[in-house]
Amino acid sequence: MKKKYTASLFGHAATTILMISALCGCAAGASSNDPVVPATESVSQTSEIDGEPTEVAATEDVSDDTPTDEPMVGMPNPWVEITEEEAKELCPRLFKLPDGAEAHEWLKCDDLGDPETNLGSLVQLSFTMDGLEYTARAQYGANEDDDISGLYVDWTTGPDDVTLANWGEGHMAGMTFRSINDTGYVDLITWYDIEIGIKYSLSVAAADLDGFDIQAVAEQMYNPDNEHYTGE
Repeated sequence: MKKKYTASLFGHAATTILMISALCGCAAGASSNDPVVPATESVSQTSEIDGEPTEVAATEDVSDDTPTDEPMVGMPNPWVEITEEEAKELCPRLFKLPDGAEAHEWLKCDDLGDPETNLGSLVQLSFTMDGLEYTARAQYGANEDDDISGLYVDWTTGPDDVTLANWGEGHMAGMTFRSINDTGYVDLITWYDIEIGIKYSLSVAAADLDGFDIQAVAEQMYNPDNEHYTGE
């Protein structure tokens, strides 16, 4: 687009030229990361030479070329979808999907493991049951005090010591935590298989978990079919 500005200066002195600044604007909806292309305005000026008005024009077309947006290159997702059988290969004594669970997904994250220290990939099972969304995790080779839950909240209560049925022949020690904040509740239970070194966690978040027992869900996830570890 071209704009024209005209200014007339009258007097008996030599030629006087009025300089007008061009204004540059950003296109609507442009990102703050997009390069800004200055707009060049057409300028026409009038001065008086020997008593006669004379128009001096300096005209340039406004550059309206829009640079092509380059594709954003992001970090690759470290989580990879796997089958339950592949998850069992990564972690012995793995939990199972509890009865009554609906949509579910098995994932692994190799980046959170370390073969040099025999720390296995982090295995995750996400599922929905009774309208609640759960996240269960297990990692072979983890330490007992490792936090594999991926939760970064301030706990209102906990850790509270519990003993899980089924797991460890009914003697598996665990800990429960609860966070209550403006957005609702977060419940977490963790337990550790000291015999072969596996850390487990199960978490759920909802608007209201008053009276909810996350330990009961963890106990349902015990799978006797995974008791195949021989220690070799």
